[in-house]
Parts: sequence; structure tokens; C-alpha cells
Amino acid sequence: MKIEKVMYNDDIKKISTSIVCLLIVISLCGCIDISNIENNKDIEDKDVLVVGYFENLSLNPFRLNVYNQLTIKPNLFNGLVEFDEKFKIIPALSESWNNPDNLTWRFFLRENVKFHNGYNFTAEDVKYSIDEIFVSYKSFIKEVIIVNNFTIEIKTYEPYPGFLSKLAQSFIIFSKKYIEETETNWPIGTGAYKLSEYEENNYTKLERFDDYWKEKPSIKTVIFRFIEDDQERINELVSGNIDIAEYNIDESIDEILQEEGIKLVKFPPLSTYIIGFDLRENGSYGFPDEKNPTSDLRVRKAIYHAIDIEPLINGPFKGLAIPATQFITAYIFGYNPEIERLSYDVDLARDLLEEAGYGEGFDIEMDCITENYEYNLENVGLIADQLSEIGINVSLNCLSMEEFNKKVVLEKNTSLWLVGWGTISIDGGFVYNYFIRTEGENQSGFYNSGHYYNSEVERLGEEAFSEMNSEERSKRLQEGFKIAIVDDVIVVPLFSQELFVLTGDYIDFEPRADLKLVVENVDIN
Repeated sequence: MKIEKVMYNDDIKKISTSIVCLLIVISLCGCIDISNIENNKDIEDKDVLVVGYFENLSLNPFRLNVYNQLTIKPNLFNGLVEFDEKFKIIPALSESWNNPDNLTWRFFLRENVKFHNGYNFTAEDVKYSIDEIFVSYKSFIKEVIIVNNFTIEIKTYEPYPGFLSKLAQSFIIFSKKYIEETETNWPIGTGAYKLSEYEENNYTKLERFDDYWKEKPSIKTVIFRFIEDDQERINELVSGNIDIAEYNIDESIDEILQEEGIKLVKFPPLSTYIIGFDLRENGSYGFPDEKNPTSDLRVRKAIYHAIDIEPLINGPFKGLAIPATQFITAYIFGYNPEIERLSYDVDLARDLLEEAGYGEGFDIEMDCITENYEYNLENVGLIADQLSEIGINVSLNCLSMEEFNKKVVLEKNTSLWLVGWGTISIDGGFVYNYFIRTEGENQSGFYNSGHYYNSEVERLGEEAFSEMNSEERSKRLQEGFKIAIVDDVIVVPLFSQELFVLTGDYIDFEPRADLKLVVENVDIN
């Protein structure tokens, strides 16, 4: 069986995808019309769910990609641990675990679990999946040891406090015996559903696996359909041909929600928009021969105070966003509830600029991704207008994702930039390491485009990187985030976007913080 050996190489890949794609909204679900499949509303026992998506990769069951990690894979496969709806880590194919020492994770595996083809699940399958499929894990996993058929030890090179989050985020388990004996790509897992049909560029059909190790789901059949056109997808939802529809925010949302029988289901906000600053005083990108204005704390505070986020939230995002205070949201480990937004106060902003010696204002360039993202263009236009009120003249540098990634992320040649990203990791330590630490080992500082350095932030980050006590680790992350955002104001947090799907009013499910559509948790009333 041929399975690619790379999947979510690490959390850098995860965050990189989100940053580079500037919040490609991976809402969860959608629906589409297939001629040889009955209308869901015509089935008396209502045990068929039809979901429509605008991204065809969401439907592909044969490849491991960022899209089907949220759609197909959670229903076909299980991992050692998983997230629940609130981002709490819960047992899956491991019933329990412990740490004999700071470099060892011992997992006690669930017995009497079967793969879809009837093969038994054992420790051999876990070891094989780590060693042969998730080969990128070898960068932090030193050795996988089978203690017995249902006990396994995973040894890391260094203490890895975010290891369970890493596993819950992306790790799934394959059958060693099945892969070694077959040449087919047909996926076989231990999940609640098994693959029944797949028609490329059309649909994927899953059927309930009656030997599933947990409680049997109420929905017997789930059909994932590809409907690229937004209007067609909504028409299918309104007509009852699909039950859940993936949809991006646009000006039509208010009209859609007036349709009878349609409801909007919000997911916990994980995505955050920020404005970042070049913090170098001399030799900066935008001011190579003079002092860089944004190296002055008072200027950064002035910009923060001058931005009113309400028009941003209620304009491009139609109210489907909440004010942000920091890099991560309240669902993420390391979030600091003590951090508050600076007030919107234009007079104070003008006073701070005057005090810093920029009473007459200055000119500055802002980098932003606008190609294929009209709401970003609208947002940066509103922000530029607001900053002009205090004398800061912003010229917009509208970029594609590729151009932004090269200029801002890789080359770090930027004065001011607006970006949004979403993280599906429960652990804020990854964000801390990549965004506010200086460039160094383990990809630290990879997204530190403002060249920020604070020795105390570095010390706290270094300690948190290896601290296995979760309470102590959280304190260090919270303290470091507070220094960077409150004391040093290295970014202006704007808002966190609320992702959503549209459903029929007879569909009942609790939106998950990890954005996955787990069909066994969906009910048709």
C-alpha cells in the first residue's frame, strides 16, 4: 500500500499553512447533489447525512492533507489521544498514559479494537505508524519501544511538554499488516466509519462501522460532496439536498440567514488578526537611513489607540468576530486572561505621537495579502483611514500569499504588516516559540518578522520549552506573552474571526474547537 511518508511535518507546517494562506477559512462542512444518491430528506429514518464543501481536497480519502484532516480522516481513523469539543485531550486508542521520566511517554493501549477489515489493533500498529508513516516525528522522537501487545513507550530526545497536543492534532494509526500485504490505497482505519465509495471531483461516501470500539453512531451513511459554486451550495442546502454547507463570510450572509429552516453554527474562535511592527531603530526596512518610528514604544501605542476595531468587525466580517487581546484565543493553552486591549482613543494617540517627536506624522508602508481576499483589502483600507486621522499616512502594499510569505515571513523586510492566522494546536507554546522568540534552534523566531528581542521573554520561553509541569509552564507562557504585548506592544491585536457552517435547523452538533467534523457526534432530529 502506498502512503505518503509526510504529513504535517511539524507545527511549523501547520502555522505556516495558516499564515501563508491568510486564514483560508476551513469552516467545517457543506453539501452537493449526486444523481445516484437519494435526497436526504426523503429517507424516513434520517440516518444519512450529506455535507457540502467548496474545496475538493476535503473529499480525497487517499491522501493526507490539511483539508481532509478536518473531514474524512477523523471519521476513518483514530489516534492515541484526541481532542474533545473544548480542546481537552481525551483517550482514544490509548486508555491512559504516564511519564516514567521527562523523556518517556508510556501509553496503555485499548484492547479488542478492530480495523475496518477485521484485523486486530496492537502496539505494532502504533510503532509502524510513527516509524514508517509519520517520519517527520523522528526529529523529536528518539525511539518507539513495544513493551507488550498493548503497552508502548515513546522516547523523545528532549522533554516535550506539548507532545499530547501534537498527537491529538494530527497523528492517526494505520494497520501495519494491511499496508504491508496490499498494493491498494484504500484506507483502513479503526474509526466510526469506513470508506464505501469515492468519485473524484464529486463525492466521498462513508458507511457506519458496526464493530467500532465506541458506541455505535446514529447516522448510518455520510456523504461528502464537492460543490465549488457558493450559490449552488446554498441552493442545495435550502432545497434540503444537503444538510450542512461550508461557507465563507461575504455580503450575502444576512440574506442567506433569512431563509426558513437555515441556521448558522459558530465554531470557537481560533484565528487571530494582528498588525505587526518592525522594531529595529536603525537600518530598518522602511527607514534605512533614519530612525524607524515604530521602534518607539510611544508610536506603537499611538497606532494601537488610533485603531477602532468595531468597523472592522461589523464591516468585512459582518459581526462574526470578537476583539482580540493577544496572539492566541482563550481556547489555547498559555492564554493570559489578564491582558486587555488598549482603549480606542484618538486624542491620546495624537499626544503619544507628539511626545515621541512625530507630531506632524510620517509615511509608512503596510504589507497585506489581498489577492483573493477582498475582506483583507477592505480591512487595511479602513485601518489606513483611521491612522490618517493622527497624521500617519499608510501606503498599502497589496500582495499575493506567495509574495507576502517571501517578503514578510522569510526575508523579514517589512515596516508594518497585517496578517491573520489560525492554529489548530491546543498549545500556545508553539506560537510563543515561533512568533516572539529570536531566530535560533527548533525554528524559534521563524515568524518573528519584527526582529523582536527581550531577554526576559527569551528566558521564559526557554524554560517553557522543556517544562513538563503544565501549571508552571502556563505561568511562563502567560508572563512572556504579557511582556511582549502589554509592556513592549510588539503587535496590535485586532480580532478573532468566528468560523461557521450553515445547517438545516434539524441538525444538532456541538462545534469543535479543533474544527473537525466528527460525524458520530452529529444528530439528525
